[in-house]
Amino acid sequence: MTTGSGAAAGRMGSLVWLPFQGLLLVGVGLLVTGPAAAWWPLSAEDGVSTWFAGRRGGTASAVTEWLTFLASTESVIGVTLVCAVALIVLPRAPRWAEALFLVGSVAAQSALFLLVTACVDRPRPDVPRLDAAPPTSSFPSGHAGASLALYGGLAVLAVTRLRGPWRYAAAGLLLAVPPAVAVSRLYRGMHHPSDVAGGLANGAGVLLVMAHALLSPPRRPCPNRAGRVRGAGRGRAPGCAGAARPAGAAGPAGSGSRPGRLLGPGAGGVRVAPGRRAGPGPGDGTPSGDGPPATRRPDGAPGRGGTPGRRRGG
Repeated sequence: MTTGSGAAAGRMGSLVWLPFQGLLLVGVGLLVTGPAAAWWPLSAEDGVSTWFAGRRGGTASAVTEWLTFLASTESVIGVTLVCAVALIVLPRAPRWAEALFLVGSVAAQSALFLLVTACVDRPRPDVPRLDAAPPTSSFPSGHAGASLALYGGLAVLAVTRLRGPWRYAAAGLLLAVPPAVAVSRLYRGMHHPSDVAGGLANGAGVLLVMAHALLSPPRRPCPNRAGRVRGAGRGRAPGCAGAARPAGAAGPAGSGSRPGRLLGPGAGGVRVAPGRRAGPGPGDGTPSGDGPPATRRPDGAPGRGGTPGRRRGG
């Protein structure tokens, strides 16, 4: 119990990386809007926004509007709550860890997004925009980050918790949503390329931390700390040997921990104690391979070739 609780506490301790991730994104955002703004490829971002604005059409505009709706605040909150309730109610055993992973990923991404936008002030691209601009900064993209936290989280659950080859197809479809949302935000003139890249990095970092904290399989405690060996046997905990044997119990044939010595062919599998020589059995004159057979004189004293101090009853 102590080992399992310590391992769980260690996994949950990885959540401390989330504040560091937020500070890292703040530093990147200040670099993008400051001294690095004149460097390539950041200097070419205005040209990318202009290129997308010049190629807008009816069908593409409708598709990007639908993709933006999938990553909107209302849609993300609604889909997250529905999936979390389904994970708790529908299975025979409630999947609390999976539900907490999904809700926590979306919430943590949103919190870091608000932190970064409060510290980094970047205007939207200077092109006609198809959506109303929210009051937050352009860096990072909240739609791109939220879509990766939600649909990427669902893809992780599909691969790790479902069975069958179709789970990979479902995960592929889910993972295709965040990049499509990122392109739609560029198309609609709402973000620079570095904004959507920062949003995707925010969502990916949150997923990695939350998955390690909540979805990592717990380490099985060793049944016998003194019995740890290289390469555990089948059915045992990884890196651990089986339970300790009582003192004096014989191990399996071929193991290096048996207390006795197994005789070779012709001995019938007889095991003798260490330090004792094996002689022929009663009525058996065949040597055992350790020397000539013992002979006895009528008075019980050992004869030539016998073992001193040892008498075999008749």
